[in-house]
Amino acid sequence: MSTAAPYLSVVIPAFNEEKRLGKTLEGMLDYFGGKDYSCELLVVDDGSTDETSTVACSYAGSRIPLEVIRYEMNRGKGYAIKTGMLASRGDYALFADADMSTPVEMFDRFEPHLKDGVEVIIGTRKTRGAFVGKHQPFYRENMGKVFTWLSNFTLGLRLTDFTCGFKCFHRRTIEPVFSSQRIAGWGYDTEILFIASKKGFRIEEVPVSWFNDEATRVKLWKNVFTCLAELYQIRQNDRKGLYS
Repeated sequence: MSTAAPYLSVVIPAFNEEKRLGKTLEGMLDYFGGKDYSCELLVVDDGSTDETSTVACSYAGSRIPLEVIRYEMNRGKGYAIKTGMLASRGDYALFADADMSTPVEMFDRFEPHLKDGVEVIIGTRKTRGAFVGKHQPFYRENMGKVFTWLSNFTLGLRLTDFTCGFKCFHRRTIEPVFSSQRIAGWGYDTEILFIASKKGFRIEEVPVSWFNDEATRVKLWKNVFTCLAELYQIRQNDRKGLYS
């Protein structure tokens, strides 16, 4: 890894992604390799039992620095995101899903907001200008809408999309937000946005393109109940002063 801090860090959480990760890394290397700023890629292997780390390491030494962070036990996507974001060194840190449901080219839409000083930029599939190329099943989309409403109602937020896995944070937000993060599972999105809002950081949503991946590992009914419990946990953590 270069000793100079890059302009952008890209964090990719990965659990058993040996089949999809190579294509994602190639796409990111092509895209960011054409930019006029420095970049680093960080793949966080969340206790995979396949060759995820081997695939990721095969891209080390490319024209963009790439680091693989690996631990033995699967800890959850939220934990992987937290680990990668706290290890990042860039002026900005973007995290993106290993399946590239949101194409990396959508970062073009983030760049004007970075230059405008926005501290937290999140992709949304649910405002004008967004494009959903492949929809989730009807029941999933509607349960997602219910979760969004509950998150806003419970936590006093006003966001349209909590769970799009394409979010960018300014360096000054990373330590205050992610060191305060407590949730390792699927509720991490809501928690980090609540923390960022509570600490007074400016959050803006940017419409993105998104394509549903039918190979998703999200177990709908299990994760619905888990996320509801995690909303309650966020509220309790806040009352205990854990986010102050």
